[in-house]
Amino acid sequence: MPGALVLAGSGEFTPAMTRVDEELLRHTPGAPPAVAIVPTASGLEGDVPDGWIARGVAHFRALGCAAYGVRVLDRAGAEDPAHAAALARADLIYLSGGNPGYLVATLRDSPAWSAIVAAWERGAALAGSSAGAMALGGSTPVRRERGADALATWESALGLAPAIGVLPHYDRWGRERAAPRLAAAPAGLTILGIDEDTVVLGVSGAALVLGRGTVTVWRDGASRVYRAGETLPREAVALP
Repeated sequence: MPGALVLAGSGEFTPAMTRVDEELLRHTPGAPPAVAIVPTASGLEGDVPDGWIARGVAHFRALGCAAYGVRVLDRAGAEDPAHAAALARADLIYLSGGNPGYLVATLRDSPAWSAIVAAWERGAALAGSSAGAMALGGSTPVRRERGADALATWESALGLAPAIGVLPHYDRWGRERAAPRLAAAPAGLTILGIDEDTVVLGVSGAALVLGRGTVTVWRDGASRVYRAGETLPREAVALP
């Protein structure tokens, strides 16, 4: 049976997420759980991936886990058998933030992604934050132009949750700036606007909101806001 799935709006490896991750670990196998930190989305950002690994390892070790980094930073890394083996033995795999388009292109149809999916299907937990969460949906907005306000186009993502698209940092963007992305989304896609330091935790098909903010569910042009402790409707979210 597939394991828990976390879609985070931001905040990975920070104190704001400690209680969220404690709840996630309740649904994670292993004693102690083996946690793989995967910074692929920031693979084009110099030393940033090593920073993600350092923070992720420290965060989860403080929670009693056996945490380690897996430096899948490019296509060669995604095809490295040693990296695939490190992912295959994990009880929790965490994809940190960065560039969602680069993350999708690097992992798609690779041994690393196959190892991640196989681990999740056997019961390991899988978490993605910001770009990591965006890449797990059916489609993701990808900005190909420069500038913070350049319009993103929606492209095929990794498809673990094929009916979903994720807009992270939703409280920072706001409805007005998010509107063009929502309007450009593929027909039939349910969009989750996830605030910073907030997650959707999917366990056995149910989706629970945790953290300090809210999750705005957009479906067929209408929206509804869900707060921490509330459960998203199965028919709207359709988590695997």
